[in-house]
Amino acid sequence: MAEHLARGVKEAAALLAQAEYCIALTGAGVSTESGIPDFRSPGSGLWTRLDPMFFTIESFKADPAQFYRLGQELFAVIKEAEPNDTHIVLGELEKRGLVKAIITQNIDGLHQKGGARRVLEIHGSLESASCIGCGCRVSMEGVIGAVLDGILPPRCSRCGDPLKPDIILFGEAMPPVYQEALLEAEKADCIMVIGSSMQVSPANLLPRYSENLIIINREPTVYDSRARVVLRGNTAPVMRSLLDELELCYGL
Repeated sequence: MAEHLARGVKEAAALLAQAEYCIALTGAGVSTESGIPDFRSPGSGLWTRLDPMFFTIESFKADPAQFYRLGQELFAVIKEAEPNDTHIVLGELEKRGLVKAIITQNIDGLHQKGGARRVLEIHGSLESASCIGCGCRVSMEGVIGAVLDGILPPRCSRCGDPLKPDIILFGEAMPPVYQEALLEAEKADCIMVIGSSMQVSPANLLPRYSENLIIINREPTVYDSRARVVLRGNTAPVMRSLLDELELCYGL
């Protein structure tokens, strides 16, 4: 590990050890090492292959079959993905009481698979889907199975209207859990921003609530200049080093 990165890990560990109420805010960058593409990385981001308009509620309502046709590869990748060290370490930090909540912009469910219990999914989840007509909720596993079998779009067994994944598309209101995330951010005396470029509103408003910011990301963020610690790199090895430092120096 480079000297400046090792020094930053020590500083981050000290902040985390001293914090009374630390929360984590995660983005797509924490899941890239699980094989799930992020959105904005040059050359590999999802937006280089898919038009962002694909993720709007207007596009879904206009052509739900096209939404599933374009998204089926991504859904299949997410279904098979396994948690990496970032998810596992965050789950361990939560278990040890060092992280009180994980607020995630991700829809992949990997934090829960990695052992975390208090996860606030502010952009929804691919665990379920709901009928846009009657609101009937079903397991997303069956929906993905139908899509992979060529049933486009999957439809509600009750009323026949299209089923929509319970994820927040552009143009939709934020779910009630976002208010819970705001309360967590207000309580926090330390916030770790992990794997997020902080370009998407309103999630990018949350870090402003804490003076003790730790940024762990491959690319610069708008909060770097006010962060106490900025760790530039892939999140999994950095998080593993952070846990090692907490154990070695603080016995946590």
